[in-house]
Amino acid sequence: MSVFLCVICIIWLAFVQQKLDKVSRTLDCLVKEIYKSQKNDVKKPLQEVAPASPLDMKEVEVKPVVEVKPETYTEKAELKETVVKKDDFNLQGAFLGNIFNKIGALAIIVAVIIFIKLVSPFIVITPLMKVIFGCLAGVGMITGAMYLHKKDNMKNYSEVLLGTGFADLFITTFCAYSMFHLISTGAVITIGALLLMITFILAQQMKTVSMLVIGLIGGYLTPCFSGAQYEVCMWYLIFLNAVSLIFTLKNQRFCSINIINLMVTMFAFVPYVIEPAKPVLPVVLWGIYVVYDLLRDKSNKVGYAVSIVNYAVLTIFSMILFRTSQVYFGSMLGVAALVYYILAYRSYVVKNEIYKTYVYYILLNVWLVILFLLNDIHSVMSFSLIGFVLAVFVAKFNRKYLNAAMQGYFFTAFAGALLAKSGGDFCMFAHYAPILNIRTLVFGIPVAAMLLSAYILKKENQNAHNLLLFSGISLAYLYVVGEITSLLNHTGDAADFNKWMLYLIIGFVYSVQTKRLYKQNGFVLFEVASWFIYIVSLILLLCGSYTYPAEYLPVVNLRCAAYVTAILASIVFARWMKGEAFKYIAVILGFFLVHSESVGLTHIYENIKFIISLAWVLYSGGITICGILLNKRYLINSGIFIIILTIFRIFIFDLAKVDALYKLIAFLALGIILMLVSYIYTSNQKKLK
Repeated sequence: MSVFLCVICIIWLAFVQQKLDKVSRTLDCLVKEIYKSQKNDVKKPLQEVAPASPLDMKEVEVKPVVEVKPETYTEKAELKETVVKKDDFNLQGAFLGNIFNKIGALAIIVAVIIFIKLVSPFIVITPLMKVIFGCLAGVGMITGAMYLHKKDNMKNYSEVLLGTGFADLFITTFCAYSMFHLISTGAVITIGALLLMITFILAQQMKTVSMLVIGLIGGYLTPCFSGAQYEVCMWYLIFLNAVSLIFTLKNQRFCSINIINLMVTMFAFVPYVIEPAKPVLPVVLWGIYVVYDLLRDKSNKVGYAVSIVNYAVLTIFSMILFRTSQVYFGSMLGVAALVYYILAYRSYVVKNEIYKTYVYYILLNVWLVILFLLNDIHSVMSFSLIGFVLAVFVAKFNRKYLNAAMQGYFFTAFAGALLAKSGGDFCMFAHYAPILNIRTLVFGIPVAAMLLSAYILKKENQNAHNLLLFSGISLAYLYVVGEITSLLNHTGDAADFNKWMLYLIIGFVYSVQTKRLYKQNGFVLFEVASWFIYIVSLILLLCGSYTYPAEYLPVVNLRCAAYVTAILASIVFARWMKGEAFKYIAVILGFFLVHSESVGLTHIYENIKFIISLAWVLYSGGITICGILLNKRYLINSGIFIIILTIFRIFIFDLAKVDALYKLIAFLALGIILMLVSYIYTSNQKKLK
């Protein structure tokens, strides 16, 4: 923990230095621009004093430009060198005068700690003398810093030295309490409080943050290295946060210091609040930051970062403290929501925009209460209804800042509907009676809330409208999937093949629906979902085409319905996308449908193996003839390719494995189809051209 705090303090120190680095870079760019402008001004008159003719010479002599003398150029060159030297000096000062002295101050603090804790036990010096020496060193640095601060060129150095002196006094005070037991708990808290107050007062008078930063580093490190009891350290750190808040109220541009204070204090609290639990400490810490929000400037120029971190810290502490009792956790969140409501109302009255942040805190607390205290079904219903109410506020009352919260509630309702359980089973696939079941309630309320919200937000917020429309439609299709599963299970027709095909039919219908919505409003999520579901459904259809249940009926089956749906979806895609690829996909799907159904017939009638080749011949000839008559090149090309496959199958497979009668039928059908195709093509050759 000590090493971690040191790292945090160094980062903190570097953060304060960022503004000095920005000033140095700005000055560097400014000097370069001045030098360029001076160089151009010098070259311009030198070019003008060289006229092209005697007449021009006379005119030039009258102009004031001829007053430029070599001495002037020399003076400007000297000015350039002076500026460059000044720039170099400032850049060096930024490092040598600011960064290095702060790092040195931190090193001195650590050195003092090491000296007192590690080296001093081997030196025969009484504890009282050690404390006196430490105090004298701190007072000496403070006195020297106050003297140096009177000189303008030593102000920055003196501020760092002053902070180092106060850090030394912090360390000495806590060591006198925890290591040497020379002062009581009340005395160490009092002395620490006085030191912090003096640090604040001096920082306010000198208008500097460097000294306060160094002092606060000492304030944070001393409890950790001194070995004081946790309770003493925690109350001291709370007081340290309070002092920092007082300073930043007067100097709002240094508000970021409070974020570091709060984060460091939180990490120091975590091992303490777990066992034994002391809820009063985090509540007090949260309370002083709430008061800080109330006291801030009405214009709220400092932003919301401190409030956000404070809310996060309180929520984390509440989860840790009341992790075994959901009732206490909900009560804590409810009280916090009430406090934030009061803050939001006050900020709204004084026209401070931070009230929007407080409203979000209230909504987050309500979200956590619903998530942790209600069961799955009630949670989904609550998230959906609150999301709809927020949509009404966004659309009808122009509360656009609630848009993100509304989407968050609906997203939670969407996920909750998929994960909701009833009786130990997921509601989506539970074996309920169709339609009239708990699943209809779990899915129906979010779908209705999303679609109604999308309708009222159509004119106000197109993006939110599209997102809610997509969520509502997707959830509705998932509900249909669950109902189909329930129906098949309820009727006893729960074969995996039937479920598989029904899911694929729903997938193709969904892909067409989302593609249509994409064409209407251009929302990219519809396009992504359409492509993804279409491709996945297509692959699964081709992979699952060769399962034949015991009671298989040719043509009148769900496989045929799935293929027909896929072909229609491909035709629709081809029309909307104006792409030849989807036309070829439709033809190929038709071929796989014919093949799978002919294979199904061979499972019923084992003596008609030639039916497969015959189906290939008829399908390839049919689409080729249609392509010729309709002048559709994709049909002709596909038919030719399938005819070639059919020829290979007949000559290689049928010749070897079927009887003579079936060979005769296959070859006769192939010859007739080929001759017919050739005749039709020859007759329509001029039309095809």
